[in-house]
Amino acid sequence: MNPVEYKPARRSQLRKFLADVAVGVIANLVVMALIAAAHLVF
Repeated sequence: MNPVEYKPARRSQLRKFLADVAVGVIANLVVMALIAAAHLVF
């Protein structure tokens, strides 16, 4: 396998992984904010 061909695929995979992690973190923050708001309201 040519390293020049392999690098972009690996970078793309890493970017996808980081994006998935970021989405998970943001989703957790939104859930925490909703729970905090619910505690304040009720």
